[in-house]
Amino acid sequence: MKIDRKSRPVARRVQKRGQLKKAHYTSAGGAHVMQLESRLEASAAIAMGLDPRVRSIRSQPMTFDLATGRTYPSVEALQAAQKLYGFRPIKYTPDFEVDLGGPKVLIEVKHRKLITLNPKILSYPSALARYGYRLAIFDDHILDENFVRNMRLLNIAKSTRALGDDTEALTTFCGSLVPYAHLLAAGFSEATVLTAIAYGKLTCDVRSSRLNHDTLLSSEGDTSAHLKELPLVCY
Repeated sequence: MKIDRKSRPVARRVQKRGQLKKAHYTSAGGAHVMQLESRLEASAAIAMGLDPRVRSIRSQPMTFDLATGRTYPSVEALQAAQKLYGFRPIKYTPDFEVDLGGPKVLIEVKHRKLITLNPKILSYPSALARYGYRLAIFDDHILDENFVRNMRLLNIAKSTRALGDDTEALTTFCGSLVPYAHLLAAGFSEATVLTAIAYGKLTCDVRSSRLNHDTLLSSEGDTSAHLKELPLVCY
């Protein structure tokens, strides 16, 4: 997969480990390809890309000096200012900036083990709030394995197939709490069902287990609820 040259530059380069540069790539929700530092970050980007509340996602949007609240376009720009003016910054680069149509939300994605080793990250939301920014921290409890696997599956479905002419017939047939297998037995293809879930035309529980033939699907109520699991608006 090639990096999309139209994507915006990041504030922090992907970390190098030995002679190899560890990088993960994703085209979340059909957006430009992003270069990310971990699988958990890539999973967060995929989930946010499927979320209908999200208008755009930007990876590593800026670097903060947490001591002053000033922002810089990159770590290098902050280091240049530090060298020029001789101050001692507290450097921090969030993983994402998410546009929800109102004030933008900054996202930090980190495994719980790393948070335990470096708990100071838990003070960053309140530190940034003093400067008027909202920061949410997503760990591997929010991005649990079942949720991540389901979002990755739905991202593939949405990236490879548009809604078909049979979508209306599918949602009409489905109604409330119909097992996945019943839709297949009725003649709807696996691709049709997955695509409908990915576009929020059918909803289901994406937390309790991986999508399977026993998964209960519904075309009633908020059919995009499963795509809005991330706590983006609670901060």
